[in-house]
Amino acid sequence: MQTVTTNYALSGWRGEFANAATEQAYRKHSEVDSARSLRRALLIWASLVVLFGLLDYPVLGHGYDFQLLFGWRLATASLLLLLYWQLRRNPSLVSDGYAATAAEVFGSVLFFLLYFLRHDMVSWVIGVVAIALLALFMFIPNRVYLSLLAAAFLSGGMMVCVAARGHGADKVLGLAFILALPTAVGFFTALRWQLSQRRQYALLMQVVSSNRELQDEIKRREALESELKRQATTDPLTGLFNRRQYEMLFQRERERCARLGQEMTLCVMDLDHFKRVNDQYGHDAGDAVLKHVAQHLSCALRHSDIVGRFGGEEFILILPDTGLEQAVAVLNRLREELAQTPVPVRGQLLPVSATFGVTMVQPDDTDLEVTIRRADVALYEGKGAGRNRVMTA
Repeated sequence: MQTVTTNYALSGWRGEFANAATEQAYRKHSEVDSARSLRRALLIWASLVVLFGLLDYPVLGHGYDFQLLFGWRLATASLLLLLYWQLRRNPSLVSDGYAATAAEVFGSVLFFLLYFLRHDMVSWVIGVVAIALLALFMFIPNRVYLSLLAAAFLSGGMMVCVAARGHGADKVLGLAFILALPTAVGFFTALRWQLSQRRQYALLMQVVSSNRELQDEIKRREALESELKRQATTDPLTGLFNRRQYEMLFQRERERCARLGQEMTLCVMDLDHFKRVNDQYGHDAGDAVLKHVAQHLSCALRHSDIVGRFGGEEFILILPDTGLEQAVAVLNRLREELAQTPVPVRGQLLPVSATFGVTMVQPDDTDLEVTIRRADVALYEGKGAGRNRVMTA
């Protein structure tokens, strides 16, 4: 929480975030809107510069003073339009504020020329300068301290002009007081606005961060819920369904097949001589065999078939929509594939075979245990007959 507060701390006189990275992120966030506002201001500014030039001709005529003044107006308008065009292509120019400040400084020179060349409107020029100082802060999007530098250049330049015209210190100081008022009003208004905008941005980012953390927490909880569900429904070693899950699926499929008039078979599968594998090669080898068989069963059977670990080396296979004859054919194929794919353990290939006891699920088999007992009878018959075979009951 302390880090978040530090990241969004504000500089009271600059109107910016104290953290450079946060300030840069804010400028990037507001770049498009700021560039749009600055382009609009530049167009209005350029239009006013040229239009007010029409008032110079009746007073100055077509002489040198008019040409100099109008030429500077055209140069100023051209610079503003060039910046307008560049902002359309590269809105990031607005972020650091230097381009806008350069335009403000260049445009200020026009007021100095007006003061010397339009003797008939000296008071009017000073009044317009006061309005321009307000506009620097409130009309042209820029960083507050850069706007203050541009305002200082314009105010200082006007005081130099007044002094150059031979006016005394009292006139210069009076002008300084007059121009300081709009500068102060504009500065503190812009400062307050900039601080307000950044506070809103800080609140927005904190909300976004909180939402992101909430989404991450939701994802973590969903992943945990999924993992808990998986652990609750699967055997930890083989990844097959555990007893609780395959009993539930058996009831669901039995009811569906009964409703649709479809047959359904159940098989108990037992690995042959599995105890010998554990005794001779160790339980790690036995676990490897179980995992191998589980993967083979999952890949070889349909997605609609249900494969679970019954216990030890025994597995339950539930085949919906499958008659007994069809099930025997599927299980024989499965038995042959298992026998042909030995399990690599410690550089050796361990042969794997299994015996299958399969039975039809009868309409009155409402309890899974009844069906399993019938399949078990067939399984033991298969073991007694020599193992590695499919027997029916």
